[in-house]
Amino acid sequence: MRTQSLLFRPWVLVTVVGAVVLATVELVLRTGFAGVVAGWSGGVAGAILLPVATQVGLLLGSVIFGLRVRQVVFGAMREVASFKRGSVTFTFRALPVTLRAQIGPWRSPVILRCWLAGLVSALVGSASVVAAWLWVPGAFGRGLALAMSAFMLVKLWPKRVPLTTSTGWLLFSLPRMGEPERSDFLAAPLAARAYEALRVGDLDAAQARADELAERFPGINATVSCQIAVLESRGLYAPGVLLLLKFLSDNDVPPRKMAYLLAGLAGLGFKAVESGQMPADSLLPTAKKALQDAVQLGYPEFELNGTNGLLALIEGDADNAVRLATSGADYNHSPLSRADDFATLARAHMALHDNASARTALARAEELAPWSPRVTETRQRLSVN
Repeated sequence: MRTQSLLFRPWVLVTVVGAVVLATVELVLRTGFAGVVAGWSGGVAGAILLPVATQVGLLLGSVIFGLRVRQVVFGAMREVASFKRGSVTFTFRALPVTLRAQIGPWRSPVILRCWLAGLVSALVGSASVVAAWLWVPGAFGRGLALAMSAFMLVKLWPKRVPLTTSTGWLLFSLPRMGEPERSDFLAAPLAARAYEALRVGDLDAAQARADELAERFPGINATVSCQIAVLESRGLYAPGVLLLLKFLSDNDVPPRKMAYLLAGLAGLGFKAVESGQMPADSLLPTAKKALQDAVQLGYPEFELNGTNGLLALIEGDADNAVRLATSGADYNHSPLSRADDFATLARAHMALHDNASARTALARAEELAPWSPRVTETRQRLSVN
């Protein structure tokens, strides 16, 4: 995949074809070079605005129909500012061209609520397309409307890959979903409450939710993932690795979920090696292979910078660990994952004998998850030094 020609990557093909179509339309209409440029400008605006419109619709539907909205992220690249209102964290990033949100089930009926939120997303997206056709004139308007129409069709195509679920998947695939995916959705509200308990360090409450999941939904992905998260939060990395390996060997996991699980196995395995709970000779090759396979299955590589930073630290490359852990902390949305990246960053600075920078990184980690095992262990090591 890494050697794939740039020309044949889907986003490049879409961009080239779209540019040719918009230019052709303006040339046929005899608007000249200025018209082509205006059409291209409208196309770029449409490519940005349509995904934002469907995401706004999804957020609106989530609020109306009682889904959990944990985080809203405006823009891409490096974080500029972040604040919390109620249970929702709002994050602003340097390049204001995207809108992302962490949305999930919170109460029953789960599937109906998600489907209705998807319907609102489709309606808002479609309304924005109609508005572009009716109210934006000229070559720019044609480019805007054509691009928004094309991207709306893409959004309506059922697709679910790591970190991305299309509006079309919610509308057309979710109601027909079979087992065990259906059980995962039904278990999601209980799992979400376990993860919320972990976010505030209430491990006993998280454990109680995980035990309830094991009783009501035994052996499914949502239950096992929650159990592993609780083990990891207690610093029990080796039992988490063994539980995850058993689940992977006993179940036929679809590619999207496999990508998540392999990414989790890599991070958990590196922590088990770092802590001395499992031997590096036997586990490290497995964890590294899991990391590579997660990317091959579509998990965004930039989302794994923190995990790669921990691997670099284990392998003695502290400079690279600093770079990767810094990037991971900058781009990660999860408070627990960011705290983990800052802990890795602190340890990498310690390896470079820069305890002042280590204390700065540790302070950031403690703001997010002072109870985290790696954060508390790093604090102890810095206190000794």
